[in-house]
Amino acid sequence: MDTRQTIVLGIVVISIFIFLITVLVFVYAISSEGMNVPDFLRPFMDYHIHFMVMMGLFGVLSGLIVYSLLNATIEKQKQVVKTNMGIIMKFLTDEDREVVLLLLEKEGMTTQSEIARLPGMSRLKAHRVVKKLEDRGIVHVEKYGKINMIRMVGELRN
Repeated sequence: MDTRQTIVLGIVVISIFIFLITVLVFVYAISSEGMNVPDFLRPFMDYHIHFMVMMGLFGVLSGLIVYSLLNATIEKQKQVVKTNMGIIMKFLTDEDREVVLLLLEKEGMTTQSEIARLPGMSRLKAHRVVKKLEDRGIVHVEKYGKINMIRMVGELRN
């Protein structure tokens, strides 16, 4: 199912739930004021306990439906990111790949000095690799005085 269709279906389920709750509250308010309940709403009044239980179950069911729809969408996006990361890794050099793997290990953030401590990596080489990854849009460099924080871009970090 398309993402837009999923969102629309979730909104429709929640809207139906809100409408039915509103009808139940409306019928209860009319009857508590001592006014006559219209004939087409009489079943809501006669079986109000049954409808309340059904609305509670419908609320739980609609919550589960919306959760599962949104969870499926999130899982699909995670799979796309994982596939994209695999493709990106194939086009990187060994040094670039080591830096990206370090970033993934450190939850998407590390310092440039930590990168320079990798085996076979110097400070100059680390700077060049980070600059190349930044130019490709894989990482973002934030300067804090003399410390460079290297962060993986948001889409890849997850």
